[in-house]
Amino acid sequence: MQHAAAPSLFSPFRLAGVTLRNRVIKAATFEGMAPRAQVSDALIAHHVALARGGVGMTTVAYCAVSPDGRTFADQLYMRPDIVPDLRRLTDAVHAHGARVAGQRLPSAAAAHAPAVGMAGHRLLLVDPGQRVEVMAP
Repeated sequence: MQHAAAPSLFSPFRLAGVTLRNRVIKAATFEGMAPRAQVSDALIAHHVALARGGVGMTTVAYCAVSPDGRTFADQLYMRPDIVPDLRRLTDAVHAHGARVAGQRLPSAAAAHAPAVGMAGHRLLLVDPGQRVEVMAP
């Protein structure tokens, strides 16, 4: 019995309609770089360094959907006033050929919603056309 060769780690890959330059994905690990729940220059630099290093996608950790969903005070939560800084982050990472995902943490109220899925985590994939796709882990 012949088995097909496994794809190369460095070959392009499509994930939920988004093409990654390779199959290397930096998993979510709390960066501790969001003082006052804001996107910081240090957070952007951290993810840009990963993009420069060659990852196909980097993941911004602990993105709560509301302030009460945070597990740390200096943790991002999604709201309109940080969208421009999130765009700066994604644009900077995209400029180095990588994509960005965000690890979504629900608020206590949203934790029981059926759309939240396993362990309450989702990925938010933002492409250069400003389309956001939400997919289960």
